[in-house]
Amino acid sequence: MESQPQKRYRRTKADIAEDIRKAAVDQILEKGFSGSLVTEIIKKAKIEPPVFYNRYKDLDAFFSEFVKSCDYWLVDIAKEAAKQESTKVQYKSLLKGLIDSLRGKSVMLELLRWEIAEATDTTKRTATIREMFTTPLTENYRKLFAHSGVDFVALSAIIIGGIYYLSLHRETATFCGIDVATDEGIARISKAIDGLADILFSHIDPRDSKERIAQKMREKGLDENTINECLNG
Repeated sequence: MESQPQKRYRRTKADIAEDIRKAAVDQILEKGFSGSLVTEIIKKAKIEPPVFYNRYKDLDAFFSEFVKSCDYWLVDIAKEAAKQESTKVQYKSLLKGLIDSLRGKSVMLELLRWEIAEATDTTKRTATIREMFTTPLTENYRKLFAHSGVDFVALSAIIIGGIYYLSLHRETATFCGIDVATDEGIARISKAIDGLADILFSHIDPRDSKERIAQKMREKGLDENTINECLNG
C-alpha cells in the first residue's frame, strides 16, 4: 500500500505575524534595535521578502507597530503594585518591579537604549506614549504630597532615571561600586529604595494611615460620607 504524501503545513496570517515578531525579538536581543536588519528578521521568520513588505513599508514601519506590544510595561507594573495595601508599599513595589523588568536582557531595555541613542519618529512616539500612560500615576502621587513640601514627582523622576541608567550601564562597569548585574547589587538597590520611600512617606504617614483605614472601611461596605465623617470629624 502506497504511503500518503505528508500534508504541507500552511501558516495562517496570524502564524506569519507571530513568526515575524519572534524573529524580531531574537534580532533585537542580539543586536539591539539599531543593529537589527530586516534581511535577518525575514530569514529567521522563514518568509519571502514580499511577505514582509506587503505588511510593512520598511523596518521603521515594522518597529513602529512592533513596539506597541511592549511599550507600556510600567502600566503592568503599576497594576501589580496597586494590589498592595498602602501607598508606600505600592510605591516600593512599583520601583522594585521596574528594576526586575529591566534586570535581564529584554526588548524594553533595548528600547530604552534606542531612545537614548537615536531621536527617530518611533523613539519619540514610544517615549511620549509612555509619558502619557504614566502621567495619571504621577498625578496621584503629586496630589498625595501636595501639602508636604516635597516635590515627590521630581524626586521619583531622579530615582527612575537612575534605575534606567544603572540597568543600561551594567554591561560597561559597576557604578559607585555597585554591580546591578548581580543579586547582591540588586539587593542593595532594593534596600535603598525601601529607605528612600520611608523617608519620603514620613512626610505624609498620618495621611497614609488614614488612607489605609478608609480602604478597610470601604471593604466593610461603609459609604464615603460615613468614612469622611469618621476620619475627619
